[in-house]
Amino acid sequence: MTVTRRTGAAYVPVVLALIAVLLAACGSSNPLGGGEISGDLKTIKVGSADFTESKIIAEIYAQALEANDFTITRQFGIGSRETYIPAVQDHSIDLIPEYTGNLLQYFDADSTATTPDEVLLALFNALPGDLSILYPSPAEDKDTLAVTEETAQRWNLTSIADLAARSPEVKVGAPSEFQTRYTGLVGLKEKYGLDIAPANFVAISDGGGPATVQALSSGAITAANIFSTSPAIEQSRLVVLDDPENVFLAANVVPLVASQKMSAELKTVLDAVSAKLTTEALIELNTSVEGNQGIDPDEAAQKWIADNGFDRPIGG
Repeated sequence: MTVTRRTGAAYVPVVLALIAVLLAACGSSNPLGGGEISGDLKTIKVGSADFTESKIIAEIYAQALEANDFTITRQFGIGSRETYIPAVQDHSIDLIPEYTGNLLQYFDADSTATTPDEVLLALFNALPGDLSILYPSPAEDKDTLAVTEETAQRWNLTSIADLAARSPEVKVGAPSEFQTRYTGLVGLKEKYGLDIAPANFVAISDGGGPATVQALSSGAITAANIFSTSPAIEQSRLVVLDDPENVFLAANVVPLVASQKMSAELKTVLDAVSAKLTTEALIELNTSVEGNQGIDPDEAAQKWIADNGFDRPIGG
């Protein structure tokens, strides 16, 4: 059984036109935001969240900017969104990789947007003035519901709707918040009829990591919330169930920038990087760090940078 991965939909021209207008406003000479900040637009503090993929993407941003004569400092492994978004706003850092759907949920938990275009437009409306985003990448790392290949074959599963018919037999493993959020069991019940009893929900706090995969592979749980770029999907022969109703929001990689640090040159570099970054590349990068190769995030980023021509000035 094959697993199909989505790489993110192309944004329609009207959406791109709106983004261009909004980004131009973000780059104005009087951006919103407060606090102490260096007036040197070519000195950038790059941060990352505390997981492998965020560190790799942050390194890609940092190295590409360094190749274009930016002075970069790094502060990686900051932690949760609740910690690093305020850090951008108070200028502890200037730039961090983000994901469109997750960022939208942070600022507007009641949003009903799900597709890439809808999420992007809603995100522009929800962002406070002291924060800006650039063009999203086609690379996407979103929530999924996955089962083992054995379970998929035994129950003839290809979609979440197929799993719903087996609801009484299904145990789901995921972070605790998955039980109560719409982009979790609430939405899965409403859209597909997947009705998981409280006793059949297993809270696992590693974000789809080794403990979750082990629970799934051992049969302790039937289905698991695993991010779409996890190397475990291929390595453990997991099957990601189709989500045609888009319960799980689009989650395209996007640079989040302090508005006061926006510049045409920063935009040029990061837009070029985003255009080249794909979902397949994220999977390969994650695998190179977390798999048998076991290289460091900066080494993985350096190889991607060189392979894609970002180790020299853009246009140089």
